Amino acid sequence: MNQSGDEGNSPGEAGGSGIDGYVHPDFDSLYSENSFLRGELAALLEEIEHLNRVVIPTTQTNYLIKVGALKVELLQRQIEVMKIRRKMGMLRANLERGEIVHEEALNYALDREFRERDERLIREAAQIEEAKSRFSNLVVPEDAEEVRSVYRSLSRKLNPEINTEQSDEAKSFWPSVHSAYVWGDLFHLKALFMMAEDYPESYDLPSDIGSMRTAQSILKDKIESAKRKVSSIKQHPVFEWKALLDNPEKLAAEQSRLRDEIQRTSLESVALQDLLKTLEMRGVRR
Repeated sequence: MNQSGDEGNSPGEAGGSGIDGYVHPDFDSLYSENSFLRGELAALLEEIEHLNRVVIPTTQTNYLIKVGALKVELLQRQIEVMKIRRKMGMLRANLERGEIVHEEALNYALDREFRERDERLIREAAQIEEAKSRFSNLVVPEDAEEVRSVYRSLSRKLNPEINTEQSDEAKSFWPSVHSAYVWGDLFHLKALFMMAEDYPESYDLPSDIGSMRTAQSILKDKIESAKRKVSSIKQHPVFEWKALLDNPEKLAAEQSRLRDEIQRTSLESVALQDLLKTLEMRGVRR
């Protein structure tokens, strides 16, 4: 028989403890390491959920309300100025040819020419209104961090992505856990947590040291995959908006810049309107 150090035939390879009571020296450390890895994976999977379910939509909504609304207002003013300038150009061209333009025909031509810009403005304005209507539903509750903490603990025990060898009873809990998390239902999560306390962290503990090493390798691969996914999610353009929203000084500066531009464009529109009226008096038939 090989020595116990020869892992190929060691009694400990047959289980955490063999018939003769032998316990593989790596068993306890592997169990602890795998438990730690399940916790790390649970945290990463919850972070992915949190980024997709809370951070991205909340950031989009806040950005639309705090910055996007000003951009839409500026776009509206800019389109007004472009229309006035275009109308003035059309009028001058007709006056140079000695033609009288009917107002209805002129407005029809402008509507056709600016249809795409007007439709864009309507779409973006609708996004702002939608953002305002859903804002109250996206405000993070005071107990949000506790919801995340309880969910991570339950995920470590019940998430089938982490515990592939679950009992059927354990598997039946997970949909309820995930649903409660999505709805931010802390009371329900705590109730499920109490019900799950009787379950061990690993429902079907591997019967041999080799299985534990395999499980560890799988957990490490899943952790690396989850880390890559988190990194990929954070490349979303919305995180540039988040950096702006998280910096009060930069946010205030951007809002001030947009308001100044809106004011400047509004004044330009008023001045052009006066010039347009003069041209209309000379060349427009109502």
